[in-house]
Amino acid sequence: MAELRVGDKVLHPVYGAGTLVSIEKRGRDGTASSYYVIELLQGKGRLLTPVEKSEELGLRKPVAKADRRGLSKVFSGRPRKLSEDYRKRRSVIDQRLREGSFVEVGRVVRDLGWVESQGRGTTGDRRMLQRAKELLAKELAASEGITEDEAMDRVDAALERRLAPPAASSD
Repeated sequence: MAELRVGDKVLHPVYGAGTLVSIEKRGRDGTASSYYVIELLQGKGRLLTPVEKSEELGLRKPVAKADRRGLSKVFSGRPRKLSEDYRKRRSVIDQRLREGSFVEVGRVVRDLGWVESQGRGTTGDRRMLQRAKELLAKELAASEGITEDEAMDRVDAALERRLAPPAASSD
């Protein structure tokens, strides 16, 4: 992972996008550790993340503009088959979301959106789909400098286009 600096936009896979505002040393039990202090976007508070665990936790810079084009490829790809067992499905999806990759979160949105469009989604699936869409929107917002609402509209529109039935031919 590239070195993070004060002022960088960052993305935490659980808490979303923010700005790295400082790096602080905090002591406990006679030892001091460094922490990234992240101001979460839209005034949602501050987050302390241990520097030495930041990569393990999935803290990273938002996706670069050039790499965002990959999302349309992800959405146009074939959905992955998800386990019929809800517990297994949830475990796999939680792991994919924790991984934090922009592309992987996009795949989760695509796959769960497909399950929902087929009428097979559970309440838990809908919650996971919403969580994944929110993570994707937060990253797009941080990357493009737009509001999370605007980013969510883009995610919803892209998913809707993906799930729309093919147009009937007029032969």
